[in-house]
Amino acid sequence: MTPSRVSLAVLALLGVFNLVRGALHAFLPDSGAGAIAHFDLSQGGQTIVFLLAATGAGQMGAGLIDLAVAARYRAFAVPLLVIEAGKAALSTVIAFVSKPPPHDIPGRTGMIITLSLLLLTLAWEFGRRVRQRSA
Repeated sequence: MTPSRVSLAVLALLGVFNLVRGALHAFLPDSGAGAIAHFDLSQGGQTIVFLLAATGAGQMGAGLIDLAVAARYRAFAVPLLVIEAGKAALSTVIAFVSKPPPHDIPGRTGMIITLSLLLLTLAWEFGRRVRQRSA
């Protein structure tokens, strides 16, 4: 069964989002740690900047995969949405429960929004599949 246009649109949106945030982390001089997240970089700043830049490279790679699946490799759309939802759920648990940052950062709100959007999209996709099988 082919994925819905909703699923493909969400993957494309996520791909653009991943490319943008990844580029910010990879190419901003401080990887966004000070300028965006307002982390204190006076102790361990170089390590924080490095880790965020490396994370940004991974986010850009994920964004390219999201866009490729949305545009060309559509058979992988639903499995990729499941993987992205798992990543978003784990990130949310880390940011809010197991290893929260010392202060509020912009990405925490985005994590909840992203997770919610992915779960709603998966519910839509699986509901659509159940409705088509019963018809």
